[in-house]
Amino acid sequence: MIQTPVHLYHIAYSAQTLEQVQPGYLILNNLENERPDWFEYWPIRQFLIQDNMDEEAFYGFFSPKFLAKTGQTYQNVADYVRQHAHGTDVFLFSPQPDISAFFLNVFEGGDLFNPGKIAACEAFLSSIGIQVNLRSLVMDSRQIVFSNFFVARPRFWRRWLELNEKLFAACEDPDHPLREELTSPTSYPNAQRKVFIMEGMASLLLTLEPQWKTKSANTFNFAWSGTRLSQFRKEAIISDALKIAYRDQGFPEYMECFSNIRSNIN
Repeated sequence: MIQTPVHLYHIAYSAQTLEQVQPGYLILNNLENERPDWFEYWPIRQFLIQDNMDEEAFYGFFSPKFLAKTGQTYQNVADYVRQHAHGTDVFLFSPQPDISAFFLNVFEGGDLFNPGKIAACEAFLSSIGIQVNLRSLVMDSRQIVFSNFFVARPRFWRRWLELNEKLFAACEDPDHPLREELTSPTSYPNAQRKVFIMEGMASLLLTLEPQWKTKSANTFNFAWSGTRLSQFRKEAIISDALKIAYRDQGFPEYMECFSNIRSNIN
């Protein structure tokens, strides 16, 4: 039986991170690190622009922190993808389940740590014809992914690149009216807001475009955040379940219960 091809890349941006590559991984060479301001997007972008992907394969591009944040080896990920490959477009391996569960979506959580992120992101999306209220959009563990920790078929990667290239163009254009808002500094060392907006685009696509079929690895087995929210583990599990139920059923009672849990842990 022919195995589903799974190509996982370890992003190496220094001699130290090159030495950290685990067995099974291919190397995505970013040793020159020409655009550190774009973090992982730059080497992934360089790979995707060449577009030499096998249409039957899955691809993933992970930072050196992937193992520490998820506990997943190359073989763990490859086996999981192959086991569930039929009918799946995107696999999620997302840490920080508490951050995922207690916020409506990745942008709401990001706005807490970087005030103004939602306004900047909504303005950018509106400028490219996507009208969405990021203060009310509900995402659950079937859409949320942090740190670009996902594995996908080429067609999803192309859609992801298409959207992020519009963000890239806006940030690179010195005359773009949103450039200052999109490239403002954040509390994360050397990271501009654009990096976190870029990281949220996969979750946005999976939420707004229902044709993408996802399979999420058990996020509750991965690293929890370093915030006080990580102590509320049962509440996080319940909160994610309530968001799943709301997205499936639409009953407002689910969100009322979700809001009550959020109020009680604050």
